Amino acid sequence: MSTLSIIKSAILARKGLWLLITLGFVAAYYAGLVLSVVIRFGNLPNYATLHNYVHNIVVIVRSTPSIRDMLPIILDEWLLEVGYINHDYGHGISEWSVEIIPSKFFIVLALGALVATNIRLLMRLPRSCPRAIGCSGLAATGLGATLVGFTSITMMWVVCCAAPSWAVGLAMLGVGVSTAFGLQPFGASITLAGFLVLFGAAWLLAQGAPRASGHSVVLPPRLAEHNA
Repeated sequence: MSTLSIIKSAILARKGLWLLITLGFVAAYYAGLVLSVVIRFGNLPNYATLHNYVHNIVVIVRSTPSIRDMLPIILDEWLLEVGYINHDYGHGISEWSVEIIPSKFFIVLALGALVATNIRLLMRLPRSCPRAIGCSGLAATGLGATLVGFTSITMMWVVCCAAPSWAVGLAMLGVGVSTAFGLQPFGASITLAGFLVLFGAAWLLAQGAPRASGHSVVLPPRLAEHNA
């Protein structure tokens, strides 16, 4: 079997489990973002806003004549916002929020699918497979998921006075503001590197999976019994 066939069979053999891990990863990712900010600032979220995403996209398309300007605006459009409003200032001000932005959501979904695929490949490794393959695949999966996960953060903090981005998220999690925004231009490269590491981990784990020869097994002919 080819490497691609082994990966495909690992998914299809337990596709329900693969889908559960994928969706569970996405849910855990966004829940983890909210939890990390709650721990960081000590305030539970007190509002959630579901934005009319389709209507907003239509408005953007109608009001933006240039496609070059239109696409970045659409990619930054929000779907869901969860955050904390401080009511000490007039009508209140949003101190922090975590957003679900569809363009980033699909990246996280792809990340979850790759993590689920690598977990399935790990589960199918035979006991005779060298431990180095399993450990290396697991480490590469963790590294790739970390790189893509960090660059897919969508948070907003009033201190940074900026649109939701992974740099703002890093600053909210304790990284220096200047350092976080210094890394921001390299976000796409880091994301790409993370996905390449994940694909590399999948390829490595597939090498250790049991392979079918593709040839039918030929049994030796059974000798006819002779009566004495």
